[in-house]
Amino acid sequence: MDLARAVQDVLLGASLRDVAAEFRQDLLAAFHFRPEETTPETFRGETAAFMRKLARHLGDRHAGEPRVGQALRDWVMVCDHYEAWDALLSGFQVDGREALVRRGKVLFPGPLTAHWAEP
Repeated sequence: MDLARAVQDVLLGASLRDVAAEFRQDLLAAFHFRPEETTPETFRGETAAFMRKLARHLGDRHAGEPRVGQALRDWVMVCDHYEAWDALLSGFQVDGREALVRRGKVLFPGPLTAHWAEP
C-alpha cells in the first residue's frame, strides 16, 4: 500500500486502524513471512512511520474533511503519534475538542501544542 492508496481508502471511509493493518499485511506478504514467523513487533516501526506520514498528509491536504477528521479522531484514541494528534487538532473541529486538547498537551511538550488553541 502506498500513500495515495491509503489516502483514497480513508476518503472512502476506511479507518486508520484498517489502513495500518493492511499496510503491515502488505509488508509481511512482500517479505514472504509466514504467520508463525511473526510477532506483533514485526514491522511495527515501519507501520508507525507510514501512519505518521499518512496522518501528516491528511492534515495538510484534507483539513476540514469530515471523514478524515473522524478517522483521525478514532486513531488518536489508540495511538500516541504526535503527527496524528497535530493533524486532528490543527485542522478539524471535533466533538470533545477541549478534552482532546488537554490530553494532547499531557502527551506532548508545550511548544509542540501551543498552536492548538481551544475554541
